[in-house]
Amino acid sequence: MRACFILGSLLTSFYCMIKQATLTCAAALAYLCAGAQALSPATVLITPENRLSAKDTAFRREIAQWSKAQLESTDYAKIKAHPSAAVFPGAVKEGAARVSRTVDISHQQISESLVPVVSRLNYSQPWRENLYSTGLYAAPGEYIEVTLPKELLDKGIGIQIGSHSDNLNQWVAGKEDWRRMPRIVRADVLTKTTTRISSPFGGLIYVTAAPKAASWTGQLKISRAVEAPLYIAGKTTPEQWQEQLKNNKAPWGELATGKVILTVPDSILQKVADPAYVMQLWDLIVGGEMELAQIPQPFYRPQRMVIDEHIGGGFMHSGYPIMIHHSPSRRLLSADVIADPLKLMIGSKGGANWGFFHEIGHNMQNLDWVFGGTTEVSCNFFSLYMFDRLLGGRDDAHTGVSNKETQDAMKKYFKEGVSYEKWKGNPFLGLIMFRQLQEAFGWETFKTFFREYQALAAKDQDGSYAKSDEQKRDLWARTFSRISGRNVAPFFEKWGIPISANVKQELNSLPGWMPYNFPPGN
Repeated sequence: MRACFILGSLLTSFYCMIKQATLTCAAALAYLCAGAQALSPATVLITPENRLSAKDTAFRREIAQWSKAQLESTDYAKIKAHPSAAVFPGAVKEGAARVSRTVDISHQQISESLVPVVSRLNYSQPWRENLYSTGLYAAPGEYIEVTLPKELLDKGIGIQIGSHSDNLNQWVAGKEDWRRMPRIVRADVLTKTTTRISSPFGGLIYVTAAPKAASWTGQLKISRAVEAPLYIAGKTTPEQWQEQLKNNKAPWGELATGKVILTVPDSILQKVADPAYVMQLWDLIVGGEMELAQIPQPFYRPQRMVIDEHIGGGFMHSGYPIMIHHSPSRRLLSADVIADPLKLMIGSKGGANWGFFHEIGHNMQNLDWVFGGTTEVSCNFFSLYMFDRLLGGRDDAHTGVSNKETQDAMKKYFKEGVSYEKWKGNPFLGLIMFRQLQEAFGWETFKTFFREYQALAAKDQDGSYAKSDEQKRDLWARTFSRISGRNVAPFFEKWGIPISANVKQELNSLPGWMPYNFPPGN
């Protein structure tokens, strides 16, 4: 298998290098010679055009182990640029100056009152270390030097090189052909005033701190780095932005506000003539989803969204950061939409904008109200809210919420016989039930509902009230019924969602409710 990979890929790889203009001729020739002799984790070239087969399990294991060792090694002088890094995440352009910059970082500890709320947002990876952008890039195989003031030692402050944190040796990607090296992000805790760090893959440089760590403010000096574009809303002027783009030699950069940070390739950044408008729109998106969830703002950190060639699983996935597939070879063109307001504001029948809203929605999900089968359902409350409030309606939002799909799905489900197991297996069928509640009682009822759950979490941080699936279903029916003033337990059961006898008895005093023409009779 490995021999086939060598012979079948050398010319393709060489062409890819030349086409990408990311390797010098000498480096390309060195790679070819090394590959012709013996392919190893240190010399393999993995790219969208030169994928490593999922069947080559032994070699993939070697590569994963080699990458881990390299990214944990403190012997910075021995770490060399990996051939794959020239394609992804990319090499710095020829002539890029290595600079020394002092960056001002202010870390704010999450407030005690917000901890119970955030602790329920499990899909957002709430306790992953905060990433503070520096506007600097580490070249592959070159060490950077970080100088930390003595007063900031022993505070758990760290440095991360790279944004693309998904490990492709796990989850769905573990069974897919790799289109990039499996692990390319390095993270170090700073324990000395001066530290030298190197990564074979390079990447944007971040200062890290744990959300619950005590607040601090200070300056860190980072040397031997390359400047990367960093737009900060309200701070970076149009003239400064244009100057950054004109002089940029880094393959990645960022657009940032207090609510959201987009990590995108230079090829996209070069098209962003008006970053203030782009980020104003993204503030509306993130702010709107948080408003529906009734999460206090300002939040303890911005949402992060990172474009990647190959992620752990799915078209996109939630977390910190939200990872977003962009792979022209697979016709996943998220990067072309993320910073283009015209494309972002057009219904795409389930395309990139629905995906963005959906994944931010996952980050808003309080797991106390996520019962069996609703993980991929209740995140879409936020997708619908964005289309309603931002795009002006649900036209072309997603084929799964179209009139035809809605009617066909309901008729088929009720004709075949209701079943909680069937309901759990079809997210857009499940969403119909909650759309009926929203259409009857409005978004404001949902907002009150979400606030009630936050109050419960504040009183009982262990969450003993919502441990089992039955508890979560009962709590949904009880809480929504009390807020709306109507008994929705029979409605849940009509859909096949079991509600306990105790809760049904408890809600009997409220007037019942059922949508008109439900189940559909036409």
